[in-house]
Amino acid sequence: MFKWKFLVFIGLSYLATLSFADNRQLLSIGAEHYPPYEMKEPIQGLRGFDYEVAITALTLVGYQAEVDFLPWKRVVQYAKMGKVVGMLSCSYRREREEFVIYSNPISEAVRGYYVRKGFDGPKPFVLEDVKEQRVGSVTAYGSIKELQSNGFKPVAARNTELAVSMLVRKRFDYLYLGRQATDFVIKELGLADQLDFYPISRKDYYLCFSKRYQGIKPIVEAFNAALLVMKKNGTYQAIHDKYK
Repeated sequence: MFKWKFLVFIGLSYLATLSFADNRQLLSIGAEHYPPYEMKEPIQGLRGFDYEVAITALTLVGYQAEVDFLPWKRVVQYAKMGKVVGMLSCSYRREREEFVIYSNPISEAVRGYYVRKGFDGPKPFVLEDVKEQRVGSVTAYGSIKELQSNGFKPVAARNTELAVSMLVRKRFDYLYLGRQATDFVIKELGLADQLDFYPISRKDYYLCFSKRYQGIKPIVEAFNAALLVMKKNGTYQAIHDKYK
């Protein structure tokens, strides 16, 4: 208890020193449409929890910030060139350390298997537990590539909506996808009470700041301090609660 209160005090003290600085420059963040992390157009008034967290944190420390939606390859290229302050939402890759500074984690992605509620097949605890079962995923997603690289022969759906529908209609028995993005689609389809989920793996997402962006280090430090305060004062959780 004392430790986190002390950390919040340090964070608030750091933020207070920034209030006198002229930080009103406009920061452009590159992103690809990726519900529910960030959405190009509002869905039921929501813009994405990583979108909201990033904008809120940077605003808290006196910056103006906007998210520009672009193809992901262009987002990466712009980060390499310093044409955007950072990339959202960005997973860790060692090769990216050459051109980005990773923020503290802002969210996570959990991959796992969806099954129909009441389905009595084997319960998966690791990826290979259902290798001999009927498994599906989405074409071109990292999840289907992971299955294929591990010897699976998954049924491929064109998109998440179709994949969920195929699972419900018993075209296959296990759907391997990322939970956060898929849960958002399942909620939109009104099928949350028909499916169960078994988590298999997780990874963090970050705001990856461009090393080539002028004056980037104090921006990163300010963002991380604001993120700490948001997580401790309930703002961070309040944002995520809107998406459940």
